[in-house]
Amino acid sequence: MAVRRIIYIALLALAALYHFAYGQYATHYILIFLACLPLLSLLVSLPAAFRSHASIISGMDVHRGDEGNVLLELECAFVLPPEAWRVTLEQQNLFTDKGSSTQVIRAGGTSRLTKSFYPDTTRLGTIRYRIKKACIYDYLGLFAIPVKKSGAAELTVLPNTERPLHEPELDDPSTVVFKPKPLGFSEEHELRQYREGDPLNLVHWKLSSKTDQIIIREPQEVIRRKIVLSVDLPAVYEEQQSVIEQLRYLSEGLVEKQIPYQLVFGADTLSVASNDDFNDYIKSRLSAPLRTQPAAGAALGSNAVVYRILPKKVVSE
Repeated sequence: MAVRRIIYIALLALAALYHFAYGQYATHYILIFLACLPLLSLLVSLPAAFRSHASIISGMDVHRGDEGNVLLELECAFVLPPEAWRVTLEQQNLFTDKGSSTQVIRAGGTSRLTKSFYPDTTRLGTIRYRIKKACIYDYLGLFAIPVKKSGAAELTVLPNTERPLHEPELDDPSTVVFKPKPLGFSEEHELRQYREGDPLNLVHWKLSSKTDQIIIREPQEVIRRKIVLSVDLPAVYEEQQSVIEQLRYLSEGLVEKQIPYQLVFGADTLSVASNDDFNDYIKSRLSAPLRTQPAAGAALGSNAVVYRILPKKVVSE
């Protein structure tokens, strides 16, 4: 657009020079026409500017290394499309906190344009796209006219799974205890001799007939000790990625076995029973830089089975 401005100024200067050199009647109108032409172009372009809009749309969240997609949409609802578009796009990974980068997109006169962007998904984090500036140019290409623009769009790069070097026994029998169930039926039961007050429907008649003693089949309630995944927050990104991806591996193993657990992530403590619980929480943590912080030891409990996740390995306590 700078070239067009130079050309226009040169033409205006030549017209002025010609007019003052010769002073003819026609040159007077040529000079006035050239002087008013930018204003006329601006007025004709304003309806298109009022009905133009630039928006950024994020695609689905992806796992690290998968292809992500973000769309920039330019739309003009006026009968005449603008002469050209110019959009300045800002991109920032909110988790790595490395600062933002900008990109300028230019497009020729069109009523509608959709452009795809493929962000770097090799690093975890929430990638935010924001339109800093959006404008169209008048039909002479001399003026940049601001147009409406949408807010920010975000795409989250979620963790993959990383198997710990020393994988804990998530379904270890030591995590399960039984206690008598006063009422109701249970697949787990314990055999014992009859005690006064035991209901007759608990009598194991077949075994009682063989032993000449009254044997009771007492229902047992399964009580699982609380399982805790404890995460210290390291300062280095590679270590943060390691503990988060180990955490996802262990979380999926527990959810698959239908074992709820408690997650202690730095100062945060929450109960996790499904992959959605885990993904929602991790997504919220990837939207801001992690600060170095030890796990909240007070929340672990004395009777809990605790797995402390460290970079590249898991230490069982």
